[in-house]
Amino acid sequence: MRMCIMPQPQNPKPAPAPLWEPLKNLEFRLLYIGLSITQVGGWMNGIGCSWLMTSLDGSALMLGLVQTSFMLPGILLSLPAGVLADQTDRRRLILILSSIMIIVSIDLAVLSALGWVGPWLLLAHTLAMGSIFAMQGPALLSIIQDIVRRDLLPQALTLNSISLNLGRSIGPVIAGILISTFGAAVVFFVNSVGYAALGSVFVGNRRADLRAHARETFMIALLNGLRFAVNERRLRGMLIRLLLFLCCASALLTLMPLVAKGMLGGGPGTFGTLVTWVGVGSVIAAFGRGRLTAKITPDIHVHLSVLIASLSYIGLFFAETLTQACAAAFFYGVAWTNATVTYQVATQMSLPASMRGRGASLFIMTFGAGMMFGGLIWGAVADLASIRLALLGAGLGTFVLNLLTSGLSLRYPDTPTES
Repeated sequence: MRMCIMPQPQNPKPAPAPLWEPLKNLEFRLLYIGLSITQVGGWMNGIGCSWLMTSLDGSALMLGLVQTSFMLPGILLSLPAGVLADQTDRRRLILILSSIMIIVSIDLAVLSALGWVGPWLLLAHTLAMGSIFAMQGPALLSIIQDIVRRDLLPQALTLNSISLNLGRSIGPVIAGILISTFGAAVVFFVNSVGYAALGSVFVGNRRADLRAHARETFMIALLNGLRFAVNERRLRGMLIRLLLFLCCASALLTLMPLVAKGMLGGGPGTFGTLVTWVGVGSVIAAFGRGRLTAKITPDIHVHLSVLIASLSYIGLFFAETLTQACAAAFFYGVAWTNATVTYQVATQMSLPASMRGRGASLFIMTFGAGMMFGGLIWGAVADLASIRLALLGAGLGTFVLNLLTSGLSLRYPDTPTES
């Protein structure tokens, strides 16, 4: 008589901690408040710079240079900034850079209030701001890992995404009101207040950073960071997959003003409404991400996000009214946040402690490069063909490139090994 062997029940995967769990850590809570204020001020500052440039010089090229001056330093300076984040006291570095940003912002506020700002002087300030932001980024991402437990890092990075998207939704609205009432100078001053809030978190905080690796010279550390990215197969695959995703999926962020004006026949209000709905979708996605992450792998998470993003592009291709476009923008925001946060978590969780700063800088560099290439490619397609065909091509490209790179896994080890 055969005996029937019953399968042993497997231990269920433990439920992830609540999204707000990292905020129980006082140091992270203070950092999060400072970052949230900085995000709002930063988006207000970006709107103020763009608006001031349109008042000083109506050229589309000069307006494009404002955006380039913010983005280009992230590509050029992120890796050196990552070395600094790995070799110096991250808290002190953030405090120093925040202090410099306060000086630059107040200087721009005073000069613009006095009417002494010209187009090139404005670009000099935006380039300085972009450089400071690029130098600070790796240290901020690394210090989050220093503060919160490893098992709470996905929640901490999701909270960071929420603050970013809330800033994107709230900042431009507040900036529009303040600029129309008081002028652009006031938003530059608000930006300085945001960085004062961030810097104040680290005033008097001189706790030493413990390094798990031997001290290296700056150039050796820089080369080791590049070598790590090339030789670490898992990280290399993640960055390649992220770059190709961004080259197509970021198209809407570049084309949105053209969608508002050229497709829908609207003005600044239409543009602001589309941005708001992208932000609403992003925030809702961030809140719901925890439950979904507990049930599916990072790869499936990205596949679902890519499918939603591709469908949202197709929806925009057929959109004839603002309501239809806002619905597509909402789902685009859901997909964008789900995918980008998943990529960020997978990258950060794959880094050993000695490579946190340089690994974060590689993520930032890849992100900036993908956004820049995506803007150039699909902006050219929109000029040569049409806005709708550019949207359709971006949607199809997002889907196809994701299929082609699906073999590059986003799974990360429980404990990264030092290299």
